Amino acid sequence: MTEWTKVGVDFVVGGALGAGDQLLQNQDEKRGLEARAAGTLAAGKKLPIMGQIGTYYNYGLPIVAILATAMGWVKGDMATRLVTAGAQLAGRKGVHQMTTGANSPTPSAAYTAWQRAQAAANASRGATTGMRTSVLEI
Repeated sequence: MTEWTKVGVDFVVGGALGAGDQLLQNQDEKRGLEARAAGTLAAGKKLPIMGQIGTYYNYGLPIVAILATAMGWVKGDMATRLVTAGAQLAGRKGVHQMTTGANSPTPSAAYTAWQRAQAAANASRGATTGMRTSVLEI
């Protein structure tokens, strides 16, 4: 018979660690966008791997889980859960880092500056001439 308590704990642990990973990745990408907009990061570059908070989470958690298991601080099913989840996080980060490289969809600082100038020009033209500035307004 299925042990539903174990399945539920597996689901919660995996879901919590995965959600944390995604939140950190989103934060790292936001910081990269802000750095590009400020001109402190080149248009085709990502934040350096050691400058990403997700790096410490994705590689630190597996190391801590392995050490905790080896030292006997975590045992049984929870040890298996943490080591497995940690391995998934490390694998996900490695693949993400290799596959996205400099091809990040985050716009460059020059492009975002152009967008802001275009939006300001459109807004001022629409306000003075009464022209519609959006297809949605038609």
